[in-house]
Amino acid sequence: MGKLKHIIRHEFRLTTANKAFVILTIIGPFLIFAITVLPTLLAQSSSPVASDKPLALFGAPPRVEQAISAAFSGMKLQVEHVEDIEAAKASVIDGSRVALLELEAGWPDTGKAIWYSKSSAEIGLYSTASAVLEAVAREERIRESGIDPALAAKLLSKPTFEVIKLEKGGEEKAQGQGDQAFLETLMTVLVFIMLLYMTILLYGQMIGRSVVTEKTSKTVEIMLSSVTSRDLMIGKILGLGLAGMLQYAVWISMAFVLNHFLGPLFGLALPVAVSMQNMMWLFVFFILGFFLYSSAYAALGAASEDEQHLGQIAWPLLMFLIIPMVMLNTLVTSPDSTAVVIMSFFPLTSPIVMLSRILVASPPVWHLVLCIGILVASIVGMMVFAGKVFRVGILMTGKRPKLKEVLRWVKVK
Repeated sequence: MGKLKHIIRHEFRLTTANKAFVILTIIGPFLIFAITVLPTLLAQSSSPVASDKPLALFGAPPRVEQAISAAFSGMKLQVEHVEDIEAAKASVIDGSRVALLELEAGWPDTGKAIWYSKSSAEIGLYSTASAVLEAVAREERIRESGIDPALAAKLLSKPTFEVIKLEKGGEEKAQGQGDQAFLETLMTVLVFIMLLYMTILLYGQMIGRSVVTEKTSKTVEIMLSSVTSRDLMIGKILGLGLAGMLQYAVWISMAFVLNHFLGPLFGLALPVAVSMQNMMWLFVFFILGFFLYSSAYAALGAASEDEQHLGQIAWPLLMFLIIPMVMLNTLVTSPDSTAVVIMSFFPLTSPIVMLSRILVASPPVWHLVLCIGILVASIVGMMVFAGKVFRVGILMTGKRPKLKEVLRWVKVK
Protein backbone atom coordinates (compact mmCIF):
# COMPACT_ATOMS: atom_id res chain seq x y z
CA MET A 1 0.00 0.00 0.00
CA GLY A 2 2.88 2.39 0.73
CA LYS A 3 4.38 1.80 -2.72
CA LEU A 4 0.99 2.32 -4.36
CA LYS A 5 0.60 5.65 -2.54
CA HIS A 6 4.05 6.66 -3.74
CA ILE A 7 3.12 5.92 -7.36
CA ILE A 8 -0.14 7.83 -7.02
CA ARG A 9 1.66 10.80 -5.46
CA HIS A 10 4.33 10.76 -8.17
CA GLU A 11 1.82 10.68 -11.05
CA PHE A 12 -0.31 13.37 -9.41
CA ARG A 13 2.63 15.73 -8.93
CA LEU A 14 3.99 15.01 -12.41
CA THR A 15 0.63 15.93 -13.94
CA THR A 16 -0.25 18.97 -11.84
CA ALA A 17 3.23 20.48 -12.21
CA ASN A 18 2.81 20.51 -15.98
CA LYS A 19 2.36 24.00 -17.47
CA ALA A 20 -0.40 22.80 -19.77
CA PHE A 21 -2.38 21.52 -16.77
CA VAL A 22 -2.04 24.83 -14.93
CA ILE A 23 -2.97 26.90 -17.98
CA LEU A 24 -5.99 24.73 -18.84
CA THR A 25 -7.17 24.78 -15.23
CA ILE A 26 -7.02 28.59 -15.13
CA ILE A 27 -8.50 29.38 -18.54
CA GLY A 28 -11.13 26.61 -18.48
CA PRO A 29 -13.79 28.70 -16.68
CA PHE A 30 -13.06 31.67 -18.94
CA LEU A 31 -13.63 29.46 -21.98
CA ILE A 32 -16.95 28.40 -20.48
CA PHE A 33 -17.84 32.05 -19.91
CA ALA A 34 -16.74 33.04 -23.43
CA ILE A 35 -18.82 30.37 -25.15
CA THR A 36 -21.97 30.47 -23.02
CA VAL A 37 -22.29 34.05 -21.76
CA LEU A 38 -20.29 36.25 -24.12
CA PRO A 39 -22.42 35.59 -27.26
CA THR A 40 -25.53 36.66 -25.35
CA LEU A 41 -23.83 39.82 -24.11
CA LEU A 42 -22.63 40.68 -27.60
CA ALA A 43 -26.09 40.05 -29.01
CA GLN A 44 -27.58 42.38 -26.43
CA SER A 45 -24.96 45.05 -27.08
CA SER A 46 -26.22 47.77 -29.38
CA SER A 47 -22.79 49.01 -30.50
CA PRO A 48 -21.34 47.54 -33.70
CA VAL A 49 -17.71 46.61 -33.92
CA ALA A 50 -16.84 49.53 -36.18
CA SER A 51 -18.99 52.23 -34.55
CA ASP A 52 -16.44 54.96 -35.32
CA LYS A 53 -16.99 54.56 -39.07
CA PRO A 54 -20.09 56.04 -40.75
CA LEU A 55 -22.54 54.23 -43.00
CA ALA A 56 -23.00 55.70 -46.49
CA LEU A 57 -26.57 55.92 -47.83
CA PHE A 58 -27.28 56.46 -51.54
CA GLY A 59 -30.59 56.93 -53.34
CA ALA A 60 -32.78 56.84 -50.22
CA PRO A 61 -35.88 59.06 -49.98
CA PRO A 62 -36.00 61.39 -46.94
CA ARG A 63 -38.43 59.16 -45.01
CA VAL A 64 -36.17 56.13 -45.50
CA GLU A 65 -33.06 58.08 -44.57
CA GLN A 66 -34.78 59.33 -41.42
CA ALA A 67 -35.82 55.78 -40.43
CA ILE A 68 -32.34 54.36 -41.10
CA SER A 69 -30.69 57.17 -39.12
CA ALA A 70 -33.05 56.65 -36.19
CA ALA A 71 -32.37 52.88 -36.14
CA PHE A 72 -28.60 53.27 -36.19
CA SER A 73 -28.47 56.19 -33.78
CA GLY A 74 -29.00 53.76 -30.92
CA MET A 75 -26.02 51.79 -32.21
CA LYS A 76 -23.88 54.96 -32.18
CA LEU A 77 -23.42 54.66 -35.94
CA GLN A 78 -23.59 57.83 -38.04
CA VAL A 79 -25.45 57.67 -41.36
CA GLU A 80 -24.16 59.90 -44.20
CA HIS A 81 -26.15 60.67 -47.33
CA VAL A 82 -23.88 60.55 -50.42
CA GLU A 83 -24.39 61.72 -54.00
CA ASP A 84 -21.44 59.96 -55.65
CA ILE A 85 -21.86 56.19 -55.41
CA GLU A 86 -18.45 55.35 -56.89
CA ALA A 87 -16.68 57.57 -54.36
CA ALA A 88 -18.74 55.94 -51.61
CA LYS A 89 -17.67 52.47 -52.78
CA ALA A 90 -14.04 53.64 -52.76
CA SER A 91 -14.44 54.88 -49.18
CA VAL A 92 -15.74 51.46 -48.16
CA ILE A 93 -12.76 49.78 -49.78
CA ASP A 94 -10.22 52.06 -48.08
CA GLY A 95 -11.94 51.55 -44.72
CA SER A 96 -13.16 55.07 -44.05
CA ARG A 97 -16.81 53.90 -44.13
CA VAL A 98 -18.17 50.72 -42.67
CA ALA A 99 -20.53 50.02 -45.59
CA LEU A 100 -22.69 51.52 -48.33
CA LEU A 101 -26.46 51.03 -48.59
CA GLU A 102 -27.90 51.79 -52.04
CA LEU A 103 -31.60 52.00 -52.86
CA GLU A 104 -32.19 51.65 -56.58
CA ALA A 105 -34.71 53.82 -58.38
CA GLY A 106 -38.23 52.46 -57.98
CA TRP A 107 -37.58 50.89 -54.59
CA PRO A 108 -39.41 49.03 -53.09
CA ASP A 109 -41.52 47.85 -56.06
CA THR A 110 -39.17 47.78 -59.04
CA GLY A 111 -35.83 48.56 -57.43
CA LYS A 112 -33.86 46.69 -54.81
CA ALA A 113 -31.70 47.58 -51.83
CA ILE A 114 -27.99 46.67 -52.09
CA TRP A 115 -25.49 46.46 -49.23
CA TYR A 116 -21.82 47.00 -50.14
CA SER A 117 -19.04 46.15 -47.67
CA LYS A 118 -15.49 44.77 -47.57
CA SER A 119 -16.30 41.61 -45.64
CA SER A 120 -20.08 41.09 -45.98
CA ALA A 121 -19.92 39.88 -42.37
CA GLU A 122 -21.70 42.81 -40.66
CA ILE A 123 -24.80 40.73 -40.04
CA GLY A 124 -25.92 42.93 -37.14
CA LEU A 125 -25.79 46.02 -39.34
CA TYR A 126 -27.38 44.80 -42.54
CA SER A 127 -30.00 42.80 -40.61
CA THR A 128 -31.02 46.06 -38.91
CA ALA A 129 -31.05 47.90 -42.24
CA SER A 130 -33.11 45.13 -43.84
CA ALA A 131 -35.65 45.21 -41.00
CA VAL A 132 -35.99 49.00 -41.24
CA LEU A 133 -36.47 48.91 -45.01
CA GLU A 134 -39.04 46.15 -44.67
CA ALA A 135 -41.00 48.18 -42.12
CA VAL A 136 -40.87 51.36 -44.25
CA ALA A 137 -41.93 49.50 -47.40
CA ARG A 138 -44.81 47.85 -45.54
CA GLU A 139 -46.04 51.16 -44.14
CA GLU A 140 -45.87 52.76 -47.59
CA ARG A 141 -47.84 49.97 -49.22
CA ILE A 142 -50.45 50.08 -46.45
CA ARG A 143 -50.84 53.81 -46.91
CA GLU A 144 -51.20 53.43 -50.69
CA SER A 145 -53.84 50.71 -50.30
CA GLY A 146 -55.99 52.88 -48.04
CA ILE A 147 -56.03 50.38 -45.16
CA ASP A 148 -56.30 51.82 -41.65
CA PRO A 149 -52.66 51.86 -40.35
CA ALA A 150 -53.77 50.91 -36.83
CA LEU A 151 -55.72 47.90 -38.12
CA ALA A 152 -52.81 46.85 -40.33
CA ALA A 153 -50.36 47.12 -37.42
CA LYS A 154 -52.62 44.91 -35.31
CA LEU A 155 -52.97 42.31 -38.06
CA LEU A 156 -49.22 42.18 -38.70
CA SER A 157 -48.07 42.19 -35.07
CA LYS A 158 -46.38 38.97 -33.92
CA PRO A 159 -47.82 37.22 -30.85
CA THR A 160 -45.41 36.59 -28.00
CA PHE A 161 -43.93 33.10 -27.89
CA GLU A 162 -41.92 32.04 -24.86
CA VAL A 163 -40.17 28.77 -24.02
CA ILE A 164 -40.59 27.40 -20.48
CA LYS A 165 -38.62 24.41 -19.25
CA LEU A 166 -40.53 22.22 -16.80
CA GLU A 167 -38.42 20.70 -14.04
CA LYS A 168 -39.33 17.87 -11.72
CA GLY A 169 -41.53 19.05 -8.87
CA GLY A 170 -43.40 21.49 -11.09
CA GLU A 171 -40.66 24.16 -11.19
CA GLU A 172 -40.75 26.35 -14.28
CA LYS A 173 -37.66 27.99 -15.76
CA ALA A 174 -38.00 30.65 -18.45
CA GLN A 175 -35.81 29.98 -21.49
CA GLY A 176 -36.52 33.18 -23.41
CA GLN A 177 -37.63 33.36 -27.03
CA GLY A 178 -37.63 30.18 -29.13
CA ASP A 179 -34.49 30.73 -31.23
CA GLN A 180 -32.58 32.23 -28.33
CA ALA A 181 -33.54 29.31 -26.05
CA PHE A 182 -32.37 26.73 -28.59
CA LEU A 183 -29.09 28.53 -29.22
CA GLU A 184 -28.45 28.87 -25.47
CA THR A 185 -29.14 25.16 -24.89
CA LEU A 186 -27.05 24.13 -27.89
CA MET A 187 -24.04 26.20 -26.79
CA THR A 188 -24.29 24.95 -23.19
CA VAL A 189 -24.43 21.30 -24.27
CA LEU A 190 -21.52 21.92 -26.64
CA VAL A 191 -19.37 23.39 -23.87
CA PHE A 192 -20.12 20.60 -21.39
CA ILE A 193 -19.54 17.71 -23.77
CA MET A 194 -16.43 19.38 -25.20
CA LEU A 195 -15.00 19.63 -21.68
CA LEU A 196 -15.86 16.00 -21.05
CA TYR A 197 -14.50 14.89 -24.41
CA MET A 198 -11.22 16.78 -24.10
CA THR A 199 -10.47 15.84 -20.51
CA ILE A 200 -11.32 12.14 -20.88
CA LEU A 201 -9.31 11.94 -24.09
CA LEU A 202 -6.42 13.99 -22.72
CA TYR A 203 -5.98 12.00 -19.53
CA GLY A 204 -6.53 8.68 -21.29
CA GLN A 205 -3.85 9.48 -23.86
CA MET A 206 -1.52 10.70 -21.12
CA ILE A 207 -1.74 7.31 -19.41
CA GLY A 208 -1.23 5.46 -22.70
CA ARG A 209 1.81 7.55 -23.65
CA SER A 210 3.26 7.29 -20.15
CA VAL A 211 3.05 3.50 -20.28
CA VAL A 212 4.59 3.37 -23.77
CA THR A 213 7.41 5.75 -22.80
CA GLU A 214 8.36 3.76 -19.71
CA LYS A 215 8.07 0.54 -21.67
CA THR A 216 10.33 1.65 -24.55
CA SER A 217 12.88 3.30 -22.24
CA LYS A 218 13.08 0.14 -20.10
CA THR A 219 12.20 2.24 -17.04
CA VAL A 220 9.31 -0.06 -16.29
CA GLU A 221 11.66 -2.99 -15.73
CA ILE A 222 13.31 -1.13 -12.88
CA MET A 223 9.93 -0.12 -11.43
CA LEU A 224 8.57 -3.66 -11.59
CA SER A 225 11.50 -4.85 -9.50
CA SER A 226 9.91 -3.13 -6.50
CA VAL A 227 6.17 -2.94 -7.32
CA THR A 228 3.68 -5.24 -8.99
CA SER A 229 2.28 -4.49 -12.46
CA ARG A 230 -1.17 -4.16 -10.88
CA ASP A 231 0.00 -1.49 -8.44
CA LEU A 232 1.83 0.34 -11.22
CA MET A 233 -1.24 0.48 -13.46
CA ILE A 234 -3.66 1.42 -10.67
CA GLY A 235 -1.22 4.01 -9.33
CA LYS A 236 -1.00 5.70 -12.72
CA ILE A 237 -4.77 5.74 -13.15
CA LEU A 238 -5.49 7.04 -9.65
CA GLY A 239 -2.71 9.65 -9.81
CA LEU A 240 -4.03 11.19 -13.03
CA GLY A 241 -7.59 10.74 -11.79
CA LEU A 242 -6.87 12.85 -8.72
CA ALA A 243 -5.32 15.52 -10.95
CA GLY A 244 -8.45 15.53 -13.10
CA MET A 245 -10.68 15.77 -10.04
CA LEU A 246 -8.64 18.72 -8.79
CA GLN A 247 -9.06 20.43 -12.13
CA TYR A 248 -12.82 19.90 -12.14
CA ALA A 249 -13.05 21.04 -8.51
CA VAL A 250 -11.40 24.34 -9.50
CA TRP A 251 -13.76 24.77 -12.46
CA ILE A 252 -16.87 24.03 -10.40
CA SER A 253 -15.73 26.40 -7.63
CA MET A 254 -15.13 29.22 -10.11
CA ALA A 255 -18.53 28.56 -11.74
CA PHE A 256 -20.12 28.78 -8.28
CA VAL A 257 -18.39 32.09 -7.56
CA LEU A 258 -19.39 33.48 -10.97
CA ASN A 259 -22.98 32.35 -10.66
CA HIS A 260 -23.62 33.41 -7.07
CA PHE A 261 -21.36 36.43 -6.54
CA LEU A 262 -19.80 37.96 -9.66
CA GLY A 263 -22.86 37.39 -11.85
CA PRO A 264 -25.31 39.36 -9.69
CA LEU A 265 -22.66 42.00 -9.02
CA PHE A 266 -22.08 42.75 -12.74
CA GLY A 267 -25.55 41.84 -13.95
CA LEU A 268 -24.41 38.67 -15.74
CA ALA A 269 -26.65 35.64 -15.96
CA LEU A 270 -25.36 32.20 -16.85
CA PRO A 271 -27.60 30.00 -19.01
CA VAL A 272 -30.17 28.03 -17.04
CA ALA A 273 -28.41 24.75 -17.87
CA VAL A 274 -25.17 25.97 -16.25
CA SER A 275 -26.38 25.14 -12.75
CA MET A 276 -24.44 23.67 -9.85
CA GLN A 277 -26.46 20.46 -10.14
CA ASN A 278 -25.44 20.03 -13.77
CA MET A 279 -21.84 20.90 -12.91
CA MET A 280 -21.88 18.06 -10.39
CA TRP A 281 -23.24 15.71 -13.06
CA LEU A 282 -20.37 16.83 -15.27
CA PHE A 283 -17.98 15.88 -12.46
CA VAL A 284 -19.64 12.48 -11.95
CA PHE A 285 -19.54 11.53 -15.62
CA PHE A 286 -15.95 12.72 -15.92
CA ILE A 287 -14.94 10.34 -13.12
CA LEU A 288 -16.83 7.43 -14.69
CA GLY A 289 -15.61 8.17 -18.21
CA PHE A 290 -12.06 8.73 -17.01
CA PHE A 291 -11.74 5.39 -15.23
CA LEU A 292 -13.29 3.53 -18.16
CA TYR A 293 -11.13 5.10 -20.87
CA SER A 294 -7.95 5.36 -18.79
CA SER A 295 -8.11 1.62 -18.07
CA ALA A 296 -8.54 0.94 -21.78
CA TYR A 297 -5.63 3.25 -22.67
CA ALA A 298 -3.43 1.59 -20.03
CA ALA A 299 -4.07 -1.77 -21.69
CA LEU A 300 -3.47 -0.34 -25.16
CA GLY A 301 -0.25 1.31 -24.00
CA ALA A 302 1.04 -1.98 -22.62
CA ALA A 303 0.17 -3.72 -25.90
CA SER A 304 1.82 -1.02 -28.05
CA GLU A 305 5.34 -1.06 -29.40
CA ASP A 306 5.62 2.74 -29.64
CA GLU A 307 3.47 5.87 -29.65
CA GLN A 308 2.68 5.53 -33.35
CA HIS A 309 1.38 2.03 -32.73
CA LEU A 310 -0.64 3.32 -29.77
CA GLY A 311 -2.31 5.91 -31.99
CA GLN A 312 -3.24 3.26 -34.53
CA ILE A 313 -4.78 0.74 -32.16
CA ALA A 314 -6.51 3.44 -30.08
CA TRP A 315 -8.37 4.86 -33.09
CA PRO A 316 -11.46 2.57 -32.68
CA LEU A 317 -11.68 3.63 -29.03
CA LEU A 318 -11.48 7.29 -30.02
CA MET A 319 -14.40 6.86 -32.43
CA PHE A 320 -16.77 6.23 -29.52
CA LEU A 321 -15.89 9.68 -28.15
CA ILE A 322 -16.25 11.36 -31.54
CA ILE A 323 -19.66 9.87 -32.45
CA PRO A 324 -21.61 11.86 -29.80
CA MET A 325 -19.85 15.04 -30.91
CA VAL A 326 -20.98 14.46 -34.50
CA MET A 327 -24.55 13.84 -33.29
CA LEU A 328 -24.70 17.07 -31.26
CA ASN A 329 -27.78 18.41 -33.05
CA THR A 330 -29.64 15.12 -32.51
CA LEU A 331 -28.66 15.05 -28.84
CA VAL A 332 -30.18 18.51 -28.35
CA THR A 333 -33.30 18.24 -30.52
CA SER A 334 -34.21 14.57 -29.85
CA PRO A 335 -32.83 13.62 -26.41
CA ASP A 336 -35.43 10.86 -25.94
CA SER A 337 -35.10 9.24 -29.37
CA THR A 338 -34.35 5.52 -29.49
CA ALA A 339 -30.82 5.97 -30.86
CA VAL A 340 -29.90 8.55 -28.20
CA VAL A 341 -31.35 6.46 -25.36
CA ILE A 342 -29.43 3.38 -26.51
CA MET A 343 -26.21 5.40 -26.75
CA SER A 344 -26.82 6.73 -23.23
CA PHE A 345 -26.68 3.14 -21.96
CA PHE A 346 -23.73 1.95 -24.08
CA PRO A 347 -20.73 2.45 -21.74
CA LEU A 348 -18.27 3.94 -24.26
CA THR A 349 -20.71 6.68 -25.33
CA SER A 350 -22.91 6.99 -22.22
CA PRO A 351 -20.83 9.57 -20.27
CA ILE A 352 -21.23 12.20 -22.99
CA VAL A 353 -24.70 11.22 -24.23
CA MET A 354 -26.33 10.89 -20.80
CA LEU A 355 -24.82 14.21 -19.70
CA SER A 356 -26.31 15.91 -22.77
CA ARG A 357 -29.71 14.35 -21.98
CA ILE A 358 -29.52 15.74 -18.44
CA LEU A 359 -28.71 19.21 -19.76
CA VAL A 360 -31.55 19.25 -22.29
CA ALA A 361 -34.34 17.43 -20.43
CA SER A 362 -34.02 15.43 -17.22
CA PRO A 363 -34.24 11.72 -18.13
CA PRO A 364 -36.17 9.21 -15.95
CA VAL A 365 -34.41 8.29 -12.72
CA TRP A 366 -34.18 4.65 -13.72
CA HIS A 367 -32.33 5.69 -16.89
CA LEU A 368 -29.72 7.42 -14.75
CA VAL A 369 -29.43 4.51 -12.33
CA LEU A 370 -29.12 1.99 -15.17
CA CYS A 371 -26.54 4.15 -17.00
CA ILE A 372 -24.36 4.58 -13.91
CA GLY A 373 -24.73 0.90 -13.00
CA ILE A 374 -23.63 -0.23 -16.47
CA LEU A 375 -20.72 2.22 -16.35
CA VAL A 376 -19.53 1.00 -12.95
CA ALA A 377 -19.75 -2.64 -14.08
CA SER A 378 -17.93 -1.78 -17.30
CA ILE A 379 -15.17 -0.01 -15.36
CA VAL A 380 -14.65 -3.05 -13.16
CA GLY A 381 -14.56 -5.34 -16.18
CA MET A 382 -12.24 -3.02 -18.11
CA MET A 383 -9.82 -2.72 -15.19
CA VAL A 384 -9.68 -6.50 -14.79
CA PHE A 385 -9.06 -6.87 -18.54
CA ALA A 386 -6.49 -4.06 -18.55
CA GLY A 387 -4.69 -5.53 -15.54
CA LYS A 388 -4.19 -8.85 -17.30
CA VAL A 389 -3.05 -7.24 -20.55
CA PHE A 390 -0.81 -4.83 -18.65
CA ARG A 391 0.85 -7.62 -16.68
CA VAL A 392 2.03 -9.45 -19.81
CA GLY A 393 2.32 -6.67 -22.39
CA ILE A 394 4.32 -4.22 -20.31
CA LEU A 395 7.47 -6.35 -20.60
CA MET A 396 7.03 -7.47 -24.22
CA THR A 397 9.09 -5.53 -26.78
CA GLY A 398 10.40 -6.09 -30.27
CA LYS A 399 7.12 -6.88 -32.04
CA ARG A 400 3.58 -5.62 -32.45
CA PRO A 401 1.19 -8.16 -30.96
CA LYS A 402 -2.00 -9.04 -32.82
CA LEU A 403 -5.45 -9.02 -31.26
CA LYS A 404 -5.54 -12.81 -30.98
CA GLU A 405 -2.30 -12.77 -29.02
CA VAL A 406 -3.54 -9.99 -26.71
CA LEU A 407 -6.66 -12.03 -25.96
CA ARG A 408 -4.42 -14.96 -25.01
CA TRP A 409 -2.72 -12.70 -22.44
CA VAL A 410 -6.07 -12.32 -20.68
CA LYS A 411 -6.28 -16.08 -20.17
CA VAL A 412 -2.82 -16.23 -18.56
CA LYS A 413 -3.13 -16.83 -14.82
